[in-house]
Amino acid sequence: MIEALDLTVRYRSQNEIHVALKNVSLTVPTGMICAVIGPSGCGKSTLLKVFAGIIHKYEGKVSIDGEPVTPAKQKIGFIPQNYGLLPWRNVEENIFLGLKIKNTKRKTERNALLAIMHQLGIDGLERRYPGELSGGQQQRVSLARTFLLKPDVLLMDEPFSALDAITREEMQDVFFALWQQYEVTTVLVTHYVEEALYLGQKIVILSANPGHIDAIVDNPLFGSGDIRRKPEFFKMGLELRNLIKRSWNQS
Repeated sequence: MIEALDLTVRYRSQNEIHVALKNVSLTVPTGMICAVIGPSGCGKSTLLKVFAGIIHKYEGKVSIDGEPVTPAKQKIGFIPQNYGLLPWRNVEENIFLGLKIKNTKRKTERNALLAIMHQLGIDGLERRYPGELSGGQQQRVSLARTFLLKPDVLLMDEPFSALDAITREEMQDVFFALWQQYEVTTVLVTHYVEEALYLGQKIVILSANPGHIDAIVDNPLFGSGDIRRKPEFFKMGLELRNLIKRSWNQS
């Protein structure tokens, strides 16, 4: 479980203090996907960095499974927009990177590596480098690295936004299949309403200036098969857009 209580984050810029997030209280239960959507500059990435332990100067309380965020002790998976692959390491080395950081022996995870690469359709690419892969393949490598780590929580910062529309939907399906297997507690930042609706059990709408939670929407369509072409999907998408527009216009 991820929990934030009255979280406020301030940045100092020259002689000014900028408030990125203000009084954010949010609980993401164990095994849930929470989608966060909001305008540019509203603090979405800041929220993920706090959960990841990258930002540790803040007001309020933040915890993972009841304990303070401590990356050295907790396994926190983080997938950034650019996939986070090291260009000078091949696919196998990139996938093993998370385990290496956690000092896990490769030999004990070799079979798991081969299994997840096969599951993601990237077996046979072990010796290639990120620059030799398509965007979709790079994303699969990033997912393989994260899920091989078996993280306590997974944080995703607009992970599919650099992909074309068709590949993006395909990767959403690939991720969802993995999540169904591992059911890792996940916070997904996105600026696509349809993506939030397809992948989020809970959808959080952030408003800007400064970032705060304007609404939390429970998603009744989550997990109900291929919902993208269902009338209910379009209807709820329209409702979310209207809610977001009202929220952002009032900010």
